[in-house]
Amino acid sequence: MNLGKIVCSILVTLAAGLASVCALADSGVYIGGGVGTAELKDSTGNAGGVDFQERDTAWKGFIGYNLDAIPLLKLAGEVGYRDLGSPDGSTGGIPVSYKAHGWDYAVLAGIGLGPVDLMARLGGMSYKLEKNVGGIHNDYDGNAPVYGIGLWFTVAGIGVRAEYEKIDIKELDDAQMVSVSLFYKF
Repeated sequence: MNLGKIVCSILVTLAAGLASVCALADSGVYIGGGVGTAELKDSTGNAGGVDFQERDTAWKGFIGYNLDAIPLLKLAGEVGYRDLGSPDGSTGGIPVSYKAHGWDYAVLAGIGLGPVDLMARLGGMSYKLEKNVGGIHNDYDGNAPVYGIGLWFTVAGIGVRAEYEKIDIKELDDAQMVSVSLFYKF
């Protein structure tokens, strides 16, 4: 092998390494929180349940690591805490209130389209669910899958995220959360 081919090979290798380092420049730890609305639906077919469908203010806080290793492909791992609010109402004149909250974790994957990224979430939530129906209180604990879609917008380390998430809590017919979050990437 001649010297020209060796030098050319070294330069190509260095250029490829530099490109991957530049791609990782957007990687890093981020922290944030969001607020939105959660809707809980229940029926008499679930333990301690009644026909119930109400919304309430919900919030979440999170910390994660964003990995931008491949152009156009965005990946992040995240842990946090969410509170789905305390929706209440009445069924047949009987007061009803629910409360769901707990720790969660997720992997986020998306497609980078410039400052706006399309994303999908797949993870879980270790939840505590409280059902109060006419003075009868029932508590449930468990783990539920969480999945969703959203948009992620970042400029100069400050970001905004809009998400729709579904939480499959087995003691409910449906639990959904729509939120807008702010975060800061270190």
